[in-house]
Amino acid sequence: MINRVKVVLCGREYVLQTEDAPSYVYQLAKNLEKRISDITEENPRVSAHSAVMMVALSTMDELTKANNSVEVIRSQVKEYVDEAGKARLERDAALREIDVLKAKIEQLENLNKLKSLKDSISDEQIHGKKKHGAAEKNEQPEADAQAEQSAAEEDGETQLTFTSAEQ
Repeated sequence: MINRVKVVLCGREYVLQTEDAPSYVYQLAKNLEKRISDITEENPRVSAHSAVMMVALSTMDELTKANNSVEVIRSQVKEYVDEAGKARLERDAALREIDVLKAKIEQLENLNKLKSLKDSISDEQIHGKKKHGAAEKNEQPEADAQAEQSAAEEDGETQLTFTSAEQ
């Protein structure tokens, strides 16, 4: 919607057509009038036309500097976005590497468990043979003693013979 706004600058009336709100245009006109009057009050020899030109030049300078600042900020924001993208990629790569390392750790832990299990089975077999061999040695003297006792009983004698394991 086009608004028709009437403003007074340097004693002259202007009718402006704008899409901006009338209150915004009135505020601009008020600020412009203040800047022009500041210049003419400081130097009474300066005409209103010259003061308008000085304000226009000063405003263009401010606008140019503001636009340059905006460009610098845009450039910085672009750098930050690029850095954030790189950081995200690095984070993703680090997370993948962590997953790979976790899998390797799990593999190594499983291998370690298997080795421990294998070692314990080997130890049981070794100790089992020693115990079994010792039991056979201990059983042998008893068997010999029983055989002798049986043979003696067959002869009708009651005879007890003890055989030492050291023999």
